[in-house]
Amino acid sequence: MEIELADGSTRHVAGYITRFASVGSDGGIARYTATLNPWFSMLENRIDSRIFQNKTVEEVVAQVFASCSAYSRHEFRLSKPAKRYGYITQYRESDFNFAQRLLEQEGMFYYFEHTSEGHTMIICDDSTRLESLPKQPKIRFHTASVTETADSITDWQSNRQLQASRISVQTFDYSQPRNRLPVTINSMNIQGDVENFEIYDYPGQFSHSTYDEGGALLRLRVEALELRGKTFQGSSNCRAMQPGYNFELLQHYNHDCGSAEDRQFLLMSVRSEGHNNYSNDQPASYFNTFSCVRRKIVFRPQSVTPRPTISGPQTAIVVGAPGEEIFTDRLGRIKVQFHWDREGNQDDKSSCWVRVAQSGASSGFGCIQIPRVDDEVVVVFLDGNPDRPLVMGSLYNSCNIPPWSLPANKTQSGFLTRSIKGHASNANFFRFEDKPGAEQVSLHAERNLDTDIEVDESHAVGGDRTITVKGKHSETIKLETSIAVEEGSYFVTVDKGEVKIKSAESITLEVGASKLIMNKDGTITISGVMVNVEGTTKINLNKDK
Repeated sequence: MEIELADGSTRHVAGYITRFASVGSDGGIARYTATLNPWFSMLENRIDSRIFQNKTVEEVVAQVFASCSAYSRHEFRLSKPAKRYGYITQYRESDFNFAQRLLEQEGMFYYFEHTSEGHTMIICDDSTRLESLPKQPKIRFHTASVTETADSITDWQSNRQLQASRISVQTFDYSQPRNRLPVTINSMNIQGDVENFEIYDYPGQFSHSTYDEGGALLRLRVEALELRGKTFQGSSNCRAMQPGYNFELLQHYNHDCGSAEDRQFLLMSVRSEGHNNYSNDQPASYFNTFSCVRRKIVFRPQSVTPRPTISGPQTAIVVGAPGEEIFTDRLGRIKVQFHWDREGNQDDKSSCWVRVAQSGASSGFGCIQIPRVDDEVVVVFLDGNPDRPLVMGSLYNSCNIPPWSLPANKTQSGFLTRSIKGHASNANFFRFEDKPGAEQVSLHAERNLDTDIEVDESHAVGGDRTITVKGKHSETIKLETSIAVEEGSYFVTVDKGEVKIKSAESITLEVGASKLIMNKDGTITISGVMVNVEGTTKINLNKDK
């Protein structure tokens, strides 16, 4: 679309027709309505769910725009390096809302440059670098009652609005859990003798990891607040006006006495209305309404585009590096692949590190069970934020079935852990059987079982006890050992080999009135009512010479 300016030159307004309708005819003239939008608005028609990792907002937005590179002409004009984020999620969100939300979050804004070849989206972070209107950098003011041939401003209003004078935030970062990182910034707006109103907010966990980051985040919010403390609105027939450009106001009674800097304004919005001369023999006309702020005031957009929230739990599949069955870090965190993530590759790049809730987690003690690769886990999101996943537990499914067959073994409960890269039978388990008349506690160690007791140990067995040792059996006792058999006999049977009893002091065998004592000095005493010495072949009694 072309607009003829006051000097006879042409201003171009480019875009894409996103709606066209026939609304009737009047004699030989047909009437139509058309909606002309910039290419960016068309991204409202594409909704996606995906994850971006270790990227700046500039890189993420550029990647989103790259999917429609045939018409997504854009240019970044940034004054400072952008922050790199470890994890950014687009969840059931249009590309338009996603990009808009990220730009607002970073304090970036945009406008469009129009030429006969099309339009380009210009993304900035510093309003002081914006240029003046190329066709009419200076605009006169006069009232509508005065005849004026040049394009000019016919109505001018200034507005002041009471604002909060302080913003404070704090957050929680589990890498430094004892520091809430509180940050406060005061507004520079002068509002007279009124109470200092404070906005205290908790923007969620991990919003900033240092005081400097928190200060930068808060500065963007304060600048957006200050911007709306004093604004200006007006009407004009100035056809050169377009948002994103500056102009100098001339001959206004409230501003002529001020400095040249105070007469410079940045256009934030322009709403144009024009009529051709085809109906009712009326002349063609054009007028607009606009809003602006002083150029010296930092322009900062408000963060108004809502972030999608995930209010309930989801499930995901545990993933890891190739060849790893358990993939974790020093905090026991894991990686997951969400079912809605169609771009992930089921590997260690599929998500950020995700913490796993345990039944106990204290300083150097608690419980630990790390979900394994291919497990299905339950995931919740802190504050509903898709960027803040947290694993709450694990689930069985048709591929990962319970360790004991159900419902046949529904009375059994316990724990079973599988050996890494082992067979299905290679496992440790601790099982409880609660079937009436068959109650049992079973403990199985796939290889070794080590028990370390600092003080005492007691065992009480109400029935029989059986111990089977397939290898060697060794016991070391530093003090005394006592075995009392109250009823029955005590048997020691050695099928092969020998029985050897050794003592440093003496050995005593005693049965009723009979006794045999062997002392360390070599004396042996046998006493009893009668002592019989028998030999089937011979008996040798020797004395040292």
